[in-house]
Formats: sequence, structure tokens, C-alpha cells
Amino acid sequence: MQTHSAPTGMPLLARLKSFLTGGFARNVATLAGGAAVAQFLPLLLAPLLTRLYSPAEFGVLAIYIAWLSNLAVLATARYELAIVLPEDSRRAANLMGLAIGITFAVSLLSALVMEPGSEWLAARAGEPALAPWLRWLPLSLCLSGLMQAWANWNNRHERYKANASGRMAQAVSMMAVQVGCGLAGFATGGLVMGQMAGQAASLVVQAWRDLRERFGFRHQVSLAGMRSVAREYAEFPRVNAPHAFVAALQDTLTVTLLTVLSGSTVVGLFGLMMRVLKLPAALVGQAVAQVTYRDLAAARNEGRPLVPLLKKSLVVLLLLSLIPFGIILGAGDILFAFVFGESWRDAGRYAQALAPYILFHFIASPLGMVPLVIDRQRIAFAFTVVGSVLFLGCIAVGNFLWNDLTAACWLTSAVMSVYFITYFVWLFRAAR
Repeated sequence: MQTHSAPTGMPLLARLKSFLTGGFARNVATLAGGAAVAQFLPLLLAPLLTRLYSPAEFGVLAIYIAWLSNLAVLATARYELAIVLPEDSRRAANLMGLAIGITFAVSLLSALVMEPGSEWLAARAGEPALAPWLRWLPLSLCLSGLMQAWANWNNRHERYKANASGRMAQAVSMMAVQVGCGLAGFATGGLVMGQMAGQAASLVVQAWRDLRERFGFRHQVSLAGMRSVAREYAEFPRVNAPHAFVAALQDTLTVTLLTVLSGSTVVGLFGLMMRVLKLPAALVGQAVAQVTYRDLAAARNEGRPLVPLLKKSLVVLLLLSLIPFGIILGAGDILFAFVFGESWRDAGRYAQALAPYILFHFIASPLGMVPLVIDRQRIAFAFTVVGSVLFLGCIAVGNFLWNDLTAACWLTSAVMSVYFITYFVWLFRAAR
């Protein structure tokens, strides 16, 4: 699928129109449409959930999701990201088989750890109420790894509707279980069970075509083929897996730090705030990332320049993010108190302070696919390590200096804005 750039001499409005037309916009719209429904439903029901569950119960869910996110980046050893890259379908099928096999192995290993060690791990995390749900973490991990593999498999075959439908199924199932359990008084368990129900529904929808075809790609998979692609794309587990792990570790360590400093109630407030602020990233950012990644890989294989595609993605993301983040920056505390209840007003204050950081993060996340295509994963890894250290350092230092999480969030936004601008400059230079 080719994506043509606008001539450089065209007026700005004409260039923007060109950016937003053609196959790129159509594919982004397909994915974003599914994501819109998938994210609108949780947002619509969030005021009900915040009245069914306490901030402390949301805090337990935040810790669970943080741990899951950290382990999920290792579930496939990141081989699923390579599925889009080969021109040869047999190599892609072997990458798919490899990703699935590693997912099952990692999930089994995690079960051997979580079953006997859940209570000890929960106590070390400062949240004993988490213990019974850590035993379910291996199942969530398996579902997450398979979802990642099928998302990239569908992306390779331009099955954007399957991925979009999967997101919708995930949202509907998750909300149905969480609301139902909340009304029945199941407390924390309802939030975690809803998370797993959503994952299972998404996977079934994503993989439905292959299920009907009885996984026809399996005929192209062999042990020799998987060994071959494992060696060929070894850079993904060697460099990208640690890269993604460090990025996810930022959220886990932030949750752990806040649990130690302030308790699960503040973690619940912070977790809801991050969920709402990252809504645009889930809504549009992932859609742009999937389409951009495939287009960049195609451009590289065809010898076309990458910078025009990069500019296109940057313009789309910037245009889509300015208004919502501007509103949150100006009236976050009022909005959170009105929508979620007065007890969540502090979450709105955190949102105001972190809005600039999340805006830059929203733009940077889809563009993070670029180093995979131009083989600059090692430098990107270094950027991620520096970014995580800066983020955690700002949260810790801000709390130490002012004993105020809101002030710490303002410090974080100021420092991370400079960091992201530096990252963007490097990214465009590296893509030339």
C-alpha cells in the first residue's frame, strides 16, 4: 500500500487536506473508529464505576494493570512487531508461530511463580488485597501476548476492521463485567475480572478469521523456519524487549512509589487520571501507529523516503490533540469533580499538571515505531531509559521538596517537555 506525500510547494491547507486523504486516512479512520467506540463506552460508564468502586479499589486495579503491562512486553519477546516487516509470507508466518509459542512458555513460567508467591509479592508491593488476583495474572499475560501477535498479524494483512472490532468487543465485555460485578458487590474482583473478560473477547474477535480457517498459516510454520526468523530478527528480543520493558517499568515503579508514599487511594486517583489523559492515545494514537508502521515498512522495502510519512503522522497527531489537552489543562479539576464525583477532584488537579507531558507522550508513542524500521533501536532504548529516569526522578523529587503530588506533576511536565522535543529532533534526523 503506497502513501504519497504532498508536494512541498503546496499551501498549508492543501497540504493538510492531502495528508488527511487517501489510504492512510482511510486506514487510520477504520482503526480509530473502532477505538472511538471502545474508549467512549468506558468513558461513558466511568462516572458509574467511580460510584460503584472506591479509589482504593481502583488502586488495586492500577497495580494489577501495571504489573501486567510490564510482563506483557516480554510475553512474545517482541517478535510480534517483526511480523509486519518481511516481504515473504512464509517468514511472517514463522514469526507469528514463534510469537505464539513464546507467549505460552512465558505464561506458564509466570504461573509457576505466581501460584506459590502471590501473597509474598503482594505484601512486598504494599497492597495485600492484590494477592488473590495475582494468581490470575498468567492468564491475563497469555491473552495479552496473543492479542499483540494477532494485532500485528492483522495489520500485516490489512485486516484493520478485525483489530477495530476487537477493541469494541474488549470494551463492551470489560464494562459489562465490571458494572455487573460492581452492582453485585464484588468490589476489586469485578474490576480485575472485567479486565480479563475484555481481553478474551478481543482475542476471539481479532483471531476469528484464522479460527474459521483453522489457522491456515500453520502449514507454513516449521521449527527450522522459526529458528531462522528468531536469528534474523534477534534484535527485537535483544534490544526492543528491554526497551519496552523499561518503558512499562516506568508505570510500575510510579505506582509502587506512590503506594509507598501515599497509599492505594492516591494510586487509584492517579490511575484514573492517567487512564483518562491517555484516552486520546488509545483512541487515535494506536490507530496511527499501526498504519504508520506498515506504511514505513513498505516505504523502506520500496526505497521511498520516510520523512514525509513522519511529517504526516506528526501533523495528524498534533491537530487531534491540542483541543482536548487544552481543555484538561484549563479545567481538569472542575471536569473530574463534575463527571466522577467530588472525591475525584484531586485526580483532576493531577490531570491539569500532567496535560503537557501526556500531549507530548501522545505524539511520541506512534512515532516510536520509526526506530524499528530504520534500525535505530539501541539509541531509542537509551532515550527511553533517560526518559523513565527523568519521569520517576521528577515525581520523587517533587514529593520530597513540596510533599505535594500536584507540584511534582507540574515539575514532570516541564522537564519531560524538553526531553520530548529533543527526542523529536533526533527522530527526524535519523529518518533522513
